Amino acid sequence: MFGKRAGENAAKFAKERAAGQIRADQVAAATKTLLEPFNRAAAGAAPEGAYQVQYDLQDMMQAKVGIVRNEKDMMAAVEGIEVLKQRAAKVGVVGNREYNPGWHTAMDLPNLLICSEAVARSAIERRESRGGHFREDFEQKDPNYATFNIICRKGPDGRMQIQRRPIPEIRDDLKQVIEENK
Repeated sequence: MFGKRAGENAAKFAKERAAGQIRADQVAAATKTLLEPFNRAAAGAAPEGAYQVQYDLQDMMQAKVGIVRNEKDMMAAVEGIEVLKQRAAKVGVVGNREYNPGWHTAMDLPNLLICSEAVARSAIERRESRGGHFREDFEQKDPNYATFNIICRKGPDGRMQIQRRPIPEIRDDLKQVIEENK
């Protein structure tokens, strides 16, 4: 039922809007950014490999922002993510562009770092335990946390910002669907 509604609304949205425009300057900038890891490797320096940065990110997130969390570890993870961003900016790859898993990992790193930062910062903001989120320093559920969502977004300065947004009242038609599916 929700898939049907999503499809109908997506089709309506597409019909009401014009197709997006492709800007050559944006394509050129993206191409330059995506090819930088090859250029770093070709420059002769011994750049760091993408796999090591990815492994260190996974290891740190598991150790500091796993299922059982506390503010001290999560703050250390946020600091660690900043260090990993600097390392990721120096990653180099060799080989060609056709099926190059190292290059694919290098391209994935910025997004992995953004997602990891959002998880860590949101978990710091959530000072309670609920479901798969357990805080050693806030072991109880707090009913206030069921009244808002924690939103992560890029601020005007380019840094991640966290805000709380109240959860809107559920529409009657959605309440009916939920009741029908009980």
